[in-house]
Amino acid sequence: MGEDFWMKQSFLLKIILLFLLINILNTLSFAEDTSYGTAALMVIVERETGSITVLDTSKHTLLGRVTGLGNLNHGTVKFSKDGRYAYVISKDAFVSKIDLLTLKVVKKIKGGNESIGGTISQDGKYLIMSNYSPGEVRILSSDSLENVKVISAIREYEGGRIQSSKVVGLVDAPGNLLIFSLMDSNGIWVIDAGEKDFPVINKFWDIGEKPFDGLITPDGRYYLAGFLESDWFGLLDTWEMKEVKRIPTKDINNASEKNTVPLWKIPHLKGWAIAAGLAVLPAVQREAALIYDTKEWKLIKELPLIGTALYTVASPDNRYVWVDLVGKNGDIIQVIDLKSLEVIKTFSPGKGATHPQFTSKGDTVYISLMDEDKVVVYDPSTFEKVREFSLKSPSGIFSVDRIYKFGM
Repeated sequence: MGEDFWMKQSFLLKIILLFLLINILNTLSFAEDTSYGTAALMVIVERETGSITVLDTSKHTLLGRVTGLGNLNHGTVKFSKDGRYAYVISKDAFVSKIDLLTLKVVKKIKGGNESIGGTISQDGKYLIMSNYSPGEVRILSSDSLENVKVISAIREYEGGRIQSSKVVGLVDAPGNLLIFSLMDSNGIWVIDAGEKDFPVINKFWDIGEKPFDGLITPDGRYYLAGFLESDWFGLLDTWEMKEVKRIPTKDINNASEKNTVPLWKIPHLKGWAIAAGLAVLPAVQREAALIYDTKEWKLIKELPLIGTALYTVASPDNRYVWVDLVGKNGDIIQVIDLKSLEVIKTFSPGKGATHPQFTSKGDTVYISLMDEDKVVVYDPSTFEKVREFSLKSPSGIFSVDRIYKFGM
């Protein structure tokens, strides 16, 4: 064999080795970028800095921070159906799509003037914004964030007067439906997101004064709206879609209903308040949790608290509900036992304690300390702190496992 043959063989060998080296480097790079999954991640809003921090709750480690996301004084986070992407919706209506494996913003758009939240459609195709200004539901492609449709939240009265309304309490529901409340015109609308033109298929009016939020039960059957100026909740059975029933919020035998306090903050309603056949809901301007039997939707107890509730969050085993308080005793968390229907623990994790969020099986619970620039992690079985993280003005805590739940 001649010298040319060996030169050709040597050149070919070099090409093969180079190809193998490139593949090895690409594999190492991919492994580095995807050295964690997304199922156990929590995204925490840093409200004063327009940023989020991402934590891996399987190891209780901080993965990184993403900045430049807009005004997050009322920021919210939604997730793609596969758990790969987070959508951060800012108060000034910026939407940032973030790759949770690289912690990079892959797309950012402006979707209005002022937004209060959003949801992901049941099929995962759409990100839907609930906007204050202009009052509307804005439907975006979850892939490209391109605008698909805008539905103005308006009510036309007899005589031709038209009332525009802020949109609150937006949830996704079975059948690829979207349900929301109209804060300024006292209505509930239902949209079919499975149809190409997104028709509003139901409108219910005069349901109560000033709806402020809404939830859908974990099974997707009942939509519940809360009101600032009416002594009831509005309950819509999505299996029937016939009427919005009034569910009283006051027990005539309980004197605490007269002891109103300032509206420190508007409470939040979420499906995590439903557990063990009960709904544990914050009372508006009263220091109490309202406990309902969800079979008959009867108020069975008004449980006194030492402050006004902001969130009522059930543990994954449905045994306990953790309640954060605002205004008086705003540093306190109270824990309700759903067996005895009593408060069994009152403690202070720190200043500005808010937004308790359980890991998926409830082995730990994360709590923001807004006034201490910390997030603390507790063992709910012992109430002992097991970890803390330094963050900048943390507030809302959003776990990726919300993608498996309606209305989250």
